[in-house]
Amino acid sequence: MRDLGEIGLDLSRFRKSDHRFCEDTLRPTRDPSGRRVGVPMQIRLESADPPPREARPLRLPGALLPDLSVELFGLRFQIGSAASIVAAVAARRHDEPRMIVTANVDHIVQLSTDAAFRSAYDRAAARTLDGMPLVWLARAACRRPVHRVTGHDLLACVLADPPPFARRIFLVSARQDAADALAARLRAQGLPEGAVASAVPPFGFEADPDYSRALVDRIRDHGTTLLVMGVGAPKSEIWIDRYRFSLGDPVVFCVGDALNVAAGYLTRAPGLMQRLGLEWIFRFLQAPRRLFRRYFIKSWRFLGIVARGRLTDRGG
Repeated sequence: MRDLGEIGLDLSRFRKSDHRFCEDTLRPTRDPSGRRVGVPMQIRLESADPPPREARPLRLPGALLPDLSVELFGLRFQIGSAASIVAAVAARRHDEPRMIVTANVDHIVQLSTDAAFRSAYDRAAARTLDGMPLVWLARAACRRPVHRVTGHDLLACVLADPPPFARRIFLVSARQDAADALAARLRAQGLPEGAVASAVPPFGFEADPDYSRALVDRIRDHGTTLLVMGVGAPKSEIWIDRYRFSLGDPVVFCVGDALNVAAGYLTRAPGLMQRLGLEWIFRFLQAPRRLFRRYFIKSWRFLGIVARGRLTDRGG
C-alpha cells in the first residue's frame, strides 16, 4: 500500500472540527424500461481552510519514550516491550558497552548489599522487570500496563531474525555444548560462518585479572556487536561494568540460564506458571541444590526491602 505522501494527498488542511461530510441528494432517474432507479450516494469532503498550526512532536512507541518507566528501589526500570527496549538501546551511540539487565527478586536482594552490583545496575543502558513480583509492584506503582521482559525475551529479539546490530555475536557461556548449539541456531538464521564466537570461562574467572584481560581481547578482536553473558548474576553484570572501558561498545544481554534454554539444554516453565509467578518452582526443581538458598532463605529479605522501600512513579 502506498503512503499518502507518495501520491501527493495532503490532509494537513483538514481538522475534525473544520470539516463535514456531505451527502448528495439521491436523484431518482429512469432506466430504458421506464422504472425509477437511484444513483449511488456520493460523499464529498468540505473544509474551511483552518489557520496554520504548529507541528506536534513525534511520539515514539514503547521504550523509545524516555518517560516509559517506573521507579522501584531507587532505580528506574523500563516497562515497554522487549523489542522496543532492545531497539532503543541498539540505536543509542556510546563508547562503552550498552548493557541490558533483567531484574528479579534475587537481584533486588543482592543490590541492597553489593555495591559493585549496584554500580553496574546504575550504569546499565536499560533495566527491565523479569521477576513477576517486581512486575506486580510496578503495576501497582504506575497503574498502567507493564511488560515483563526476561532474558528469554531479549534473546528472542535476535534469534528468529538477527537484526543489523547482531551481526557479530560473542557468547560467554557456562557450557561449551550450549554455546555451540546456540551458535549453530544463529547460523541457521542467516549469520555467516565465523560471525558467532564463544568462550566458557572457568569458575571464578571474574576475580582473575589475567584471564579477564584475555577474554576482553577476544571479545574486541572478534569485532563484537552483541555480547551475550550466560554465566549468571551478579558476576556477569559486575564483570561487564569492571571492563567497560576496554570492551568497546557492544550491546550486552545478561541472560543467565536463558542461554541454555535457547540452546535446548534446559526447559522453561509452562506459560501458565510464568503468568502466575510460579516459574521459580519449575526452576528450583531443575536445580534444587543450587537454588535452595536463593529461593527459601535469601528471598525472604525481599519482603523487608519492599516494606522499607519507597515506590514512586516520576513521570513513568
